[in-house]
Amino acid sequence: MIIVAVRALILYTFLLISMRIMGKGELGELQPFDLVVSLMLAELAVIPLGDLGEPLFHGFIAIATIMFLQCLISYITLKNNGARKIISGVPSIIFDHGRFNVKEMKKLRINVNDVLGQIRLKGYCNIEDIDYLIMETNGEMSIIAPDDPPGTKCKRLPVATILDGKVMYNNFKKYNVSYSDFEKELKKKKINPKDILYGFVDEDDNFIFYVR
Repeated sequence: MIIVAVRALILYTFLLISMRIMGKGELGELQPFDLVVSLMLAELAVIPLGDLGEPLFHGFIAIATIMFLQCLISYITLKNNGARKIISGVPSIIFDHGRFNVKEMKKLRINVNDVLGQIRLKGYCNIEDIDYLIMETNGEMSIIAPDDPPGTKCKRLPVATILDGKVMYNNFKKYNVSYSDFEKELKKKKINPKDILYGFVDEDDNFIFYVR
């Protein structure tokens, strides 16, 4: 048991040093390649611990090799923008001044509900309050909005009336929204519900529609 503890301590120290050499970005950004490297390091560290007959030196060589490759890839992506695009990808604009980028949303396999959840997490209750919503290469969503601070008090969260072309009938009764006013607004703007990606009524009972 003492041998296992000593081997674990040595491997832990070596892994800690390796992660420090690779830099803070490996922990903070979590790019796809970084995540793969982290998982591989964890697996390689387990091998000498699970098999006491396996020399620690073998584990050191494997971990050092992965560490070298990661540092090499990080250097290449730092110096070569084309390589960075291939390895890390590029940010995707999901929402741009009142329009959803449906093509990118399908590519990333996210829907309107995912987008709305993200803006709420960022402190905005209404998508009308933001200019851009961007999916960063590490999977995080960032928001670019006017200088007004987020999280302003609102009387009511926006109520969805249409999601991906489907009318949310239950929401009209549940949140006491006038369906007749909804129909009038559709006729006024000459929009078919099937052509609407996202429609909602705001806190001031204004009907807003985003066409595909």
